[in-house]
Order: sequence, then C-alpha cells, then structure tokens
Amino acid sequence: MIRRLLMLLALYAVATASPAAETARAWLDRDSLQLGETVTLNIESSESASEPDFSALDADFELLGRSSSSSVSISNGRTTSSMLWAVGLRPRREGKLTIPPLTVGKARTEAVALTVGAAPAVAAANAGDDFFLDVTADPQLVYVQQQVRVTVRFYYAVNLTDGAVEELSLPDAVVQKLGQDRSYDAERAGRRYRVMERRYAVTAQKSGSLVLPALNFRGRALSGNDPNALFFGRGRAVETRSEATTIEVKPRPAASAAGAWLPAQSLQLQIEGVTAATPARVGEPLTVTVTEIAQGLGFEQLPEIELPAMAGAEVYPDKSVTRSRESSGWVVGERSRKFAIVPKHAGKLQIPALSLDWWNVAEDAAAKAATESVTVDVAEAANHPAAAPAAAAPAVATRADLPADSGSAMFWRLAAIVGFLLWLATLTVLLLVLRRLPRRAAAAAPSVAFSPTRRSFERAVADGDAAAAAQRLLAWARSEGLRANHLGELAVQLTAPAQREAIARLQAVLYGAAGGTLPPGLAAAFAQGFSGAETVAANDAASVLPPLWGGR
Repeated sequence: MIRRLLMLLALYAVATASPAAETARAWLDRDSLQLGETVTLNIESSESASEPDFSALDADFELLGRSSSSSVSISNGRTTSSMLWAVGLRPRREGKLTIPPLTVGKARTEAVALTVGAAPAVAAANAGDDFFLDVTADPQLVYVQQQVRVTVRFYYAVNLTDGAVEELSLPDAVVQKLGQDRSYDAERAGRRYRVMERRYAVTAQKSGSLVLPALNFRGRALSGNDPNALFFGRGRAVETRSEATTIEVKPRPAASAAGAWLPAQSLQLQIEGVTAATPARVGEPLTVTVTEIAQGLGFEQLPEIELPAMAGAEVYPDKSVTRSRESSGWVVGERSRKFAIVPKHAGKLQIPALSLDWWNVAEDAAAKAATESVTVDVAEAANHPAAAPAAAAPAVATRADLPADSGSAMFWRLAAIVGFLLWLATLTVLLLVLRRLPRRAAAAAPSVAFSPTRRSFERAVADGDAAAAAQRLLAWARSEGLRANHLGELAVQLTAPAQREAIARLQAVLYGAAGGTLPPGLAAAFAQGFSGAETVAANDAASVLPPLWGGR
C-alpha cells in the first residue's frame, strides 16, 4: 500500500512539474505616431528567460531606455512565472515599419506593424518654448453625426510640480473622451519634449461650422535659476493656450437611403447560430444572434435589430446587448440581439436575409451591409410512439382439430377451456373497474387525487417562476405517460386548444424579451389533467402486458 501511494505521489509530481509550452507575445502602446516621437515595445514571455536580442531593431529604430519585471503565480498546485520587458523606441524614418519576430527563450513573437507619419512642418510653438499645446482634428470636413478624431497634445521640456489641461467641451456636439492619457517623448523644433496626449471623439449634431475652442494649460514649473525652488518654493506659475480649430459639417446627402443615417468608416452585419445543417424540430427553439458593428459610430447611433415575421415559426426577441469601444482613435459601436425561433410546422423554414443601409464616409458613397438567408429542414416533433399491436386473438380449437381420445378426456379439455375463458373475462372486468375508480375519486375530490408532480407545478405557477413551471409541467406530463422532453413536444400530443394555447403563451414568456411574467390561466388550463393523457396511458398499459396465448 505504501509503495502504491509513493508511486501515485511521484506521478503527480511529474505531471505538475511538466512545463507547458512556452509562449511569447509582443505589442506596442500605440500603433501610429509622427517622426520624432517615441513608442514603447512590450515583450512578455510565459516562462523565465534571458533578455531578447533587440539588435534586429537597430535598422529602423533608435533604442532608448529599457526595463524588465517578473511575476510568479500558483494555481491548483501549479507554479507559473512570466517575464516582461519594455523598450523605448524612436523611429529613424517615416512610413510603414515592422517590428520583426523576436526570439525569447524557446518561443518566438509575432511581427508588429507601426505607422510613422511625417514630422510637423511647422512646430505648434516657437523654437525653444518650454511648453505648448497642440490640438488636431481629423477629418476637418465631415457630415453631420460623423465622428471626428480630436487629439490634444501638451509638450513640456521643464519639470512641472502640478498642472492640468482643461477638458474639451462643445455646445453643438457630443464629446467623448477615449481611453486614458498617454505619455511619450517627441522632438519639435530641435528640442526634446515630454508629451501628454489626450484623445476625443467629437460628433457634430447639426451642419455648419463647428469651432473647437482654444484649450488652456495652467500649472507650476520649477525654475533652474531659483536655488530655493526644490526646498521652499512650489515653482513659478505657468500657462499656455492652444489655437482654435474649425471643422466644416455638411448635411445628410440626398443620395443616402431612407431610414437611419449611419455615416461610418465601416459597418458589418452578422448573423450567427443557425446554418443550413442545423438540426431543427417542431416546437424546439432555434437561437440566432444578429450583430451590428460600426467603426466611427457609437452603439447609441445603431438602430434596434428586428427579425421579420416568418411563415411557419414564432419569433421571440431577447433584449439587446450594446457596447462602445475604442480602436486606433475611432469609436467602435456594437449592438447584438438574440432571437428564439420556434418552428410550428415540419418542412422548410427560411430565415430571411437582413440588410442595413449606411454611408461609407471613407469613399463618400452609399453602402449596404447584408446577410444571406438561411433555410433549415424542420422535422416533425418527437411524438409518443404508437401503441403496440394488439395480441393475436387465440384460435378456438374445433372438434376436427382435437386428437382422437376418449369421451372423458374430451369433456375435461372442454371444461378447462371454458373455465379459462371465464377466468379471463372476470380478470378483464376487474381491471376495468379498478382503472375507473381513481378517475371517479379524482372527480369527486380533485385536491386529494393530485400527484406530487402536479402539486409541484401548481406551486411554481403560484410563485410566478416561468422556468420552474415549464420544467415541472414536463415532469408531470411524463409521470402521466406522455413523452415530453420539451414544451413543443408536449403541445403536439394534447387535444385541448386551451392547453395548447397556454403552452404557446408560456413559450413566449420563456423565449421572449419580456420574460418573468406567467400567462394568466396557466394552472386553470390543466385543472382537469392532460387532454391526451388517457389515450396514451391506455396504450402504455396495453403495450406492457405479455401476449396471452403466446401469440406473435
């Protein structure tokens, strides 16, 4: 026993000590800049390793300061470690540059792209200024409700003790700050500066001229000529001001389609969850997800997603899920909505194509995003199997079939047959009487005849819990002999229209956007039990009895 325990411990130690595949990744803190500015390259390795060889970067970049850090974590008895290196880079030329793959231990990073623009022809401040503000807008000719990328940069070449750049605010536009402020180094007019960068998404609400006002910086800077500044002074008060910028806003073009006005850099319309190969069955819900993704628009500007009515199916929409994120200075709005599609008939079910008209501001032309229609094959609901065929009627022996024997033997054989037939008739009558007794008792005192599953269903209805009511209704139906794996399968077996309608309303609550509110009269629809339970239960009882005469 001890030997086996030691062997198991050894195997566990080997399993937990076996290292996972080493990985490495590389990324930049921004993907575009101007010549003279700096960017930080981050390299992360899943295992402890020596510093990567950065010599491959010398051709396109000047390597500045670098730093490294390590971390160790323990999870489920497994110890993992990682290393992170950060390297400052200053591009040597403009254009599309590439950070080549770098080897870190046994792993290798992916290549990373960087766009380097030309340095400003004229500095935003006079050469030698200690600090200045620069505000840029891109583009400066837009349509109403089209996003403008506004970038505020504060350059400073002195030590600041405190200070702040005022926030951008416009009365006739929606202003949204994007992400956190960034810091990096840049060169302007032959002087090195530290830069604080802040980005905004500005959306004009009416056509005409939109003026971005001048922004102010106020703070305090340490003076190198003041010997007491480091000990007694807070530094001298300083301030600077940017220049105002004008953006021309055009009205919605006449060539745009009717409906929602969507000026965007790009727009996608996607449908997921159902393909032509997706299995479908009557009464079983199909779930599809429709998503709108627009670059240059917030989710608030995207229209609500709707599915048209479908022949042969009920459509129950869920609540929309929305979000806006930032990507390279653009707002990316997303709106997603799920739909439960419940087929009502077997055959072909077509989910129609969807389309959305928008305006491509990059090409200044109308555009349309569309999905393809999907046709699925809907099978019949899984009904309860038909009752087993009745046992073959026993053949009555004729006198000619009886073997020649004495008269006494013949008498006793006939007496045995008659006696058995009388016993069979008595048994049949007794079974019929016993079967009808519970029904009569239930009719006389229904509160006593209720089964535990029925009581559980009624409690769920009283609590207003739609999901629990559906589960317990199915459990009650199965206890009565019905095949009921889902509500649609149960509905096709019932004969009472009120019960089918109650199930349809319950499905609407479960799969619809409202949810939570049970339809009125749900318990009352099943007060007398299931409309098809008697037939199915009788078939079940007949199918489990063995054939009487050994018949086939």
